[in-house]
Amino acid sequence: MILTLLLSLQQSADDLYKKCDSEIPWIADGTVLLDAEQLGRRPKNYRVDRAALLARAKERAAESKRLILWYCPRTSGGHMNRAQVLDQYMRVAVFTDPAVVAIVRERFVPLRMCLDPEIARTLAIRRFEFIEPGFLILSAEGRILHRIDRIRTFNAEWVRAILVEALQKHDPTGAPKDSDESPEGRALSLRRAGRSAEASRVEGAIVQRALALLDLDKIEEARSVLEKADSPESLYHLAYLDSLSARDPAPRWRALVEKHPESRWAWRAASNLSFGADTLSDGPMAHRFEDFALRRIEGMPTTTRLPAPDADAAARRALRFLVTAQAENGSWNDSRYVYCPDPEILPNVLMAVTALAALALAEWRDLDPKGIDPALARADAFVRDDRTLHRGKNEECYAEAYRLLYFAHRKDAKAMNASVERLAAIQDAGGHWAHEYPNPFATAAVVHSLTLAKRAGADVPDKVFRLAGEGLARDRSANGLRWAYARGPASSERNSMARAAMGELAFHEVGKTGLESVGAAVDSYWKHLDRLETVRTADFHADEELGGFFFFHGVFHACEAALALPEEKRREHLRRFREQMLAIPEIDGSYVDSHELGKGYGTAMALLVLRRAR
Repeated sequence: MILTLLLSLQQSADDLYKKCDSEIPWIADGTVLLDAEQLGRRPKNYRVDRAALLARAKERAAESKRLILWYCPRTSGGHMNRAQVLDQYMRVAVFTDPAVVAIVRERFVPLRMCLDPEIARTLAIRRFEFIEPGFLILSAEGRILHRIDRIRTFNAEWVRAILVEALQKHDPTGAPKDSDESPEGRALSLRRAGRSAEASRVEGAIVQRALALLDLDKIEEARSVLEKADSPESLYHLAYLDSLSARDPAPRWRALVEKHPESRWAWRAASNLSFGADTLSDGPMAHRFEDFALRRIEGMPTTTRLPAPDADAAARRALRFLVTAQAENGSWNDSRYVYCPDPEILPNVLMAVTALAALALAEWRDLDPKGIDPALARADAFVRDDRTLHRGKNEECYAEAYRLLYFAHRKDAKAMNASVERLAAIQDAGGHWAHEYPNPFATAAVVHSLTLAKRAGADVPDKVFRLAGEGLARDRSANGLRWAYARGPASSERNSMARAAMGELAFHEVGKTGLESVGAAVDSYWKHLDRLETVRTADFHADEELGGFFFFHGVFHACEAALALPEEKRREHLRRFREQMLAIPEIDGSYVDSHELGKGYGTAMALLVLRRAR
């Protein structure tokens, strides 16, 4: 009976999830995106006459005297493996939002269409200038008036605000005015005006009062307001507050699906109860990509990136995100990095991410001990629990190497020695460690963790370093600026830029080279950084060997290499790392490279770099 009920609920959730993004009358190209596209799956019906679709949208825009809102879920090329995941987040968090649905239906000609090479040439959009998902706002003549791409924080009010700005700037009739005089409408108008404190006191409002309190970072007060109601919208936002408070939001999602299946809020909840090809929830809330705080915009943003004024400001926002992204069991479980070769690697990925997050919290504890200590205690318990690992599966070396960084910070000799013993056991005969396959970057990461552990008092056998040195010697070019991607000949200097510094640091740590080579490799990192920055938010090998999933891996380990240099050179490098991190936080304070690795991972890595460069 219980199994039957669970299966029935799952079917109901799947059916409701399909209703997301059903209220906008898109002119659509019909492309069906598929997860893991580059791993043997291709979109159906990708080649269609998109010029004709664009012409239809322009004709309709001319007739109705409206702008065109072109939503682009996919651009051509091999830079994205899992664009479908981000498209799902857009459908759920943005295109099923009542305010966005209303303004798109009433004021735009909505076009949903992939960007193929022919249309890109027509619009003079070059490779990597636009990375999905994103919008192009066009005039009726097809001229690009504004564009937003690389959306990695899914906040419907933020999107609506930009659409309002576009109408004010480019539509002669201007933007719609807030005209709802109900308590909820008045509170929402106040929030949109930046007056959240006043909005939090509007009598009769429930959801918008609670969201105003959320704007003010008063989560528990917001919860107490929402718990006075039982509407679909209040239940959905209670689930959101649960996700910010190390509570499982699934019971609220299930209650919403069962009680209010006719509501768009139930459709959105259902996305988090439906599961994708990676065996994980499809919904954005489950992976901390959905955001409800009021994000004020200055001018017309083109991405969800929001630079920070200084390291402490960036760290405070990132720490708040990291603490609120922690799961009930103490882990950071938002990663969807499970495809190599299968989801069985996920426990090791989550351990690696949680160890990095725990280290970041421990290093920044002085900034907010009261807020950090409870999260750190939960994370510490998770990191020490060997039962959460999947021994013998891919990414185990990173799980142990990053746990070792955390244990070394704690100077916990017993825990360090256990990780050292396991790392020694999984080192291959050639001296390498393998995340998926034996390679120099995983090996360098392990060597550096072992080095720091040894300095902190761990017992590391000399044989481990000797074998690693022999393996690394076969991976590098004579000058140390070119390194193999896996076993084989060394790659170009450009393709090596995200692993050369860490490789040279490891080679130095095993006694094979001097600091001059380490410094040259860090210089090479800066020389080619623009190529890595360009593909930061891509999720595949976007630019030959470079991809978003290498971004924070490269930044963190290059920063570690810079720390080993003489003071004068170290100081200049750390200044540049600091500026790099201040330029790329998201509007919610998080950091992200490849979305499948998740915001917990990116934010933890960024905090570690900021601490070193503070």
